[in-house]
Amino acid sequence: MSELILRAANIPDTIEDLSRFVLIGREKLIAVKAEIRAIEKLHTAQEVREQKRAEAKMIGEAVLDAEVKLGELFKEIPTKQGKRTDLELADSTGGKSQTKKEIISNLGFSEKQGERLETLADNPDIVEYVKAEARENDDIPTRARVLELASNKNPNTALDKYSKFMDLRAKVYKDLMKIIDLTVRYETSGSNMDALRNNFDGVLVLEEHIAYINDAIAKLNLIKSEIWRAKKHERK
Repeated sequence: MSELILRAANIPDTIEDLSRFVLIGREKLIAVKAEIRAIEKLHTAQEVREQKRAEAKMIGEAVLDAEVKLGELFKEIPTKQGKRTDLELADSTGGKSQTKKEIISNLGFSEKQGERLETLADNPDIVEYVKAEARENDDIPTRARVLELASNKNPNTALDKYSKFMDLRAKVYKDLMKIIDLTVRYETSGSNMDALRNNFDGVLVLEEHIAYINDAIAKLNLIKSEIWRAKKHERK
């Protein structure tokens, strides 16, 4: 399944196979992200980390493409009960037709998840933008990012306003990643901590630096809480 997920050209065509591809692909992406976090905690070789990040980025793009395709098929399912469709699943109800909600549920998705996939299908331009943005930032493209931008896309407003919004979001993200990267890269080994301690020999104002650090911690905690709020919102 890993090789299949990693190759967007192998994205299936039928609604059943696409559904399985998306569901398994999402689980695979979660697993790879967990591996990356473990690698970072254990300070494993950079080469291993980069291999896993490359895998995650490929999976992320392939799954996003599959979700767009699946969203397009979901949009084709009639919403009126009793109306037959070629997209309906084979069932054991004696030929009784299924509602759109039932079809989507039998495929493994909630009604809300189905709506989100249809939103992806309605915004292929944003999907491509998010994929390009992720490549530029050496990051993993996400469905949440597409939905965020789509929710702020208003056809009645000027395009430059939407572009400015995307540019602002990209800047915020880049700034955040710089902060995280600098913090993660700061070496806290014994020798470095000894050198740091020896530099604060009473000439510098220790209280002032501690105040700066406390301010930084407060900001990082605020950022973390907002990210958790976004994560919980995505799961709804």
